[in-house]
Amino acid sequence: MTSPTVEPESVKRRLRADYSKTRNDPSLRTLDGFTLLLSHCQKKELIIRDLIQDAANYIRKQFRFRWTMVGLKNSTDGLYRYEVMSGVREDAWTKQKLKVYKKEDFALSGYYSAGEISKLTRIYLEEENPLIGQDTDLVNRPVLLRSKRTAEDEALEADFTDTLIAGKNDELIGWIEYSGTITGKLPDAVSIRQIEVIAAIIGSTISSHSRR
Repeated sequence: MTSPTVEPESVKRRLRADYSKTRNDPSLRTLDGFTLLLSHCQKKELIIRDLIQDAANYIRKQFRFRWTMVGLKNSTDGLYRYEVMSGVREDAWTKQKLKVYKKEDFALSGYYSAGEISKLTRIYLEEENPLIGQDTDLVNRPVLLRSKRTAEDEALEADFTDTLIAGKNDELIGWIEYSGTITGKLPDAVSIRQIEVIAAIIGSTISSHSRR
């Protein structure tokens, strides 16, 4: 018995339909973010602030974080400062922009108590880094500070996660900082892995641009 013949147009129609379905697949939506960030590389002139602002906006929306910030190393004094944010209360952002960090502050043995998740990512928990005095104004909802954690995946108001942005020879050129989700959960492992890829895209793009 002869197998039925499939017409070329049918093959193309099937592939187009399957491709369209991927647009609504949550597991593949991160690819849109990668494409967005990589599109900055194709521009005649790279505007780094636009790149990291797009990254901050995308990360907050895609992973449903309450806020996201991105900081970079200043080429003049070698210190690190927040550059862009998404979702941070304006008066809190005004204060965050004044903060200045040294490279040592990002080490696991630095001033802040951090838990290592991977080579690039560490988490800072509110209980181990309590905010006092004027530092309580740095969060979006100060009234929720000092709440009790009741589950291992619960995020408190002052919890945050840092994913480092590495450049050539693993030079620390910046970091992505993000909160818990809008449902009050800590970032999950899949989200962290995807944010590490975004950090790699930013690091490679900035490093390539600086060598021109």
